[in-house]
Amino acid sequence: MSIRTDLRWGIHNPQWPVIRMHYTPYKNPPVNEEVRVKQLHARVRLRFLMVPILLLGLPTAAIQAYPLSTDEGFCARVQQFIAGTDMTVDNVVYEQDTYWTTFKKSKPLAQPLTTHQYVGYQLADGERTDYPVTVACKMKTAERIRTANAGMSDVTIAKEDRACQTWQGLMLDDIYTALEQQGDAALLSRERIALAEENNVYIGPLWLRPELYQVAYKDGDTVRLRSKALHVEYRRFMPVPDSFMGTHYCTMIAPEYLAKLLRGEAEAPALQE
Repeated sequence: MSIRTDLRWGIHNPQWPVIRMHYTPYKNPPVNEEVRVKQLHARVRLRFLMVPILLLGLPTAAIQAYPLSTDEGFCARVQQFIAGTDMTVDNVVYEQDTYWTTFKKSKPLAQPLTTHQYVGYQLADGERTDYPVTVACKMKTAERIRTANAGMSDVTIAKEDRACQTWQGLMLDDIYTALEQQGDAALLSRERIALAEENNVYIGPLWLRPELYQVAYKDGDTVRLRSKALHVEYRRFMPVPDSFMGTHYCTMIAPEYLAKLLRGEAEAPALQE
């Protein structure tokens, strides 16, 4: 099955490169990288073009897109933003409750450029929700993408990565603008929501734990948004496995949870750590 959608990447970027998304709800991990890549290309493919939303053959309400939804191309967009690239991205999306099984073991690829996405439906205190709360993205660094695709002269790749919090700030602006444009009048004042300092870790286990990472907290009258990042440069001299070199992982707030905080439909708790 193939569905073509036209969808806007962001309020600030009405035109953005193509993303090919492979929805991959498998629970048993492939035995090796070659088999895994073959499985990716055997899955359902949706092609995203970064222009205003227009669904061909489906009602407009059938698929909700960024910035108000954590769609199946979410981490692919983040990858393009983080690495400043216009390359095609394959995004692998995992089922709920596979965080400690298949998602934990997954690794992004620089060629073909492949990201991995896990969406969490629990708050930091363990309460389950019917809307996405967190998004975890496994991506590659701009440096690694550039070295792996050195023969491609017709693509753009940044010299340095952007931070996870830089993306989160852009997403906040996009969601706030989208809510205003659709008529939400009683939004949290923009001055009362801010970015916390990015939480950078240096090894995979510290990025994975806790799974229920608190992505928003109340600080007086201000709601602060948190993100956790693992950024390992490809040429960095560190005693880590090769598969971790040139990786950039982000855990951040999901658009649906952020929209609820802005509308006053959810309240951020005090920082629990």
